Amino acid sequence: MLITTKELKEAIQNTILSTSKEKENPLYNVLLKIKDRKLIVKSQNNITRITYTANIESEEELSILIDPQKLANILKEIKEEKVEIKKEENTVLIQAGNFKTKIKTLNPQLYPELKESTEKQEICSIEAEKVKKLIKNTIYCPDKNDIAREYTGVYFEFKDSTVKATATDHYRLINITTQNEVQIETEFIIENSGATLINRLSLEGKLKILKTENEVSIETNNINVTSKLIKGSFPDYNQILLDKNTSNVIEIDRESFKNAVKRSSTMSENREIMLNIDLQSRLLTLSSQNQEGEIAEDQVTFSNVSANDNLTTKLDSRFILDFVGQISSDTVTMIYRTSEEPVMFEASEEDFSYKYIMTPIIE
Repeated sequence: MLITTKELKEAIQNTILSTSKEKENPLYNVLLKIKDRKLIVKSQNNITRITYTANIESEEELSILIDPQKLANILKEIKEEKVEIKKEENTVLIQAGNFKTKIKTLNPQLYPELKESTEKQEICSIEAEKVKKLIKNTIYCPDKNDIAREYTGVYFEFKDSTVKATATDHYRLINITTQNEVQIETEFIIENSGATLINRLSLEGKLKILKTENEVSIETNNINVTSKLIKGSFPDYNQILLDKNTSNVIEIDRESFKNAVKRSSTMSENREIMLNIDLQSRLLTLSSQNQEGEIAEDQVTFSNVSANDNLTTKLDSRFILDFVGQISSDTVTMIYRTSEEPVMFEASEEDFSYKYIMTPIIE
């Protein structure tokens, strides 16, 4: 049978992301089916699973369990518009132009077909770009090895026409909000690997988010990705967010602040930097020092929005850069109280608002 190279490449590139890492496991492979003029490719591991579907012209039928990495490597080198696939006992013949090769396959019955839950609740319809950004801008924060499972995933909230994503590792917390209509109000903690997978997939246009008791699904026209959820309650992060009305607030140019953090941290082996806020001169001084006593220092001016107290505190420069390096707002608002209390940064873009809180380094 003939199938377009582009369709097959896209199917394999997406489904390969959800396979098992153990070569001896049948789930290291993907299940590839062609039936009723549809190409269906499935993959799964112990956390996630993907089903990719595309309409094709072929009326023939095929069902194989195949190593996606081998197939991807072959397809990468094929320039012809179409490839021919033919099953031959325990192998599959792939031919394009003058090129041909055979790949060993497994019995497709080894693939454990799981029944989809009929109790899915549709949470909302949302742009794929929004979902991917919510994940991309939080996924760096969870501690993947934390013994408290709730801290290893990304916490989603759907309420009051907003979608929020939050993640923390005890030392910092990122919270992102975007506006979007929701059909039901709910919350869940998605597995870190599930969130990472969604972020890496080729998702475009509108998608649906659906939920069962133990899983969340993202559905588009051709991709259905499912991830297990983490049982438990995410900590009430609202208790640690700083209130502008009872805190000091200054506004900083984001790009200037980012560059100053990079430069001022060059002398610190562990990337710790000292921040000093002088309200009278309206200067934020950033500095670091190594064991030899060598110093790096930089300064940034700021707008005194609402502040009464100076500040001297020590923060992890990597944590700061994780935040200011991924947003595109012109300014960042810094909210603080004392040198021993957390510092919070706020920023807003066209469709997103951010709250990022960090604990100081206390020696």
